[in-house]
Amino acid sequence: MLHLARALLVVSLALVSTSAAAQSREAEDLRGHVSPTPAWLPRGVFLGTQFNNGAVIPNLRLQWEFTIFQDRKDAWIAVLEGGVGWAASLPDTALQGFILPVSSYYEHTVQAGFGYRNHLPGNIHWGFQVTGGPTFYGAHFTTQPPDRRTAGSVQGRFQIGYQLPRDVGVGLALSYSEPFGLKNRSFARDFVGGVNVGFFADWR
Repeated sequence: MLHLARALLVVSLALVSTSAAAQSREAEDLRGHVSPTPAWLPRGVFLGTQFNNGAVIPNLRLQWEFTIFQDRKDAWIAVLEGGVGWAASLPDTALQGFILPVSSYYEHTVQAGFGYRNHLPGNIHWGFQVTGGPTFYGAHFTTQPPDRRTAGSVQGRFQIGYQLPRDVGVGLALSYSEPFGLKNRSFARDFVGGVNVGFFADWR
């Protein structure tokens, strides 16, 4: 009887030890996705080119990402993004049907919203985000005074790529930005927003 009690005690201790080890590994897996980058530094970048009504606008966006919910392979995050862009190519006129040559155009934005990130088998990384915020844009013309405005915009972005070591995702991203609150008297309004294609890196 005494030997049976000792055997049960040993088995119980082994089970407790195994359970504790499993919980410890699970906790380590969850902790493994905690960003090594401080919250006040960017945790993502997007380098893209925006296309709208003949304007080609290279742009750079930096992202600050904050975890809302984290699982082993996926996460919901809060996103704060800031970006700048200047046109590399512009159409002959800013308004179709009018002679209004445009010599330069810029578009900068600040966005806030939420996103989702997921790691699939084979180290595939994918995610999406929806953000909104002010867009600051302006243009110079040869026959009119400069046009500098502020409008709102809502943006959606989808990204897919590869998960590198140290939880760094890189790949391609496609986004679309829809402006609102544009002034009818703005000559540069037709260049705001549009399709944006480029590369991303995410080290949240």
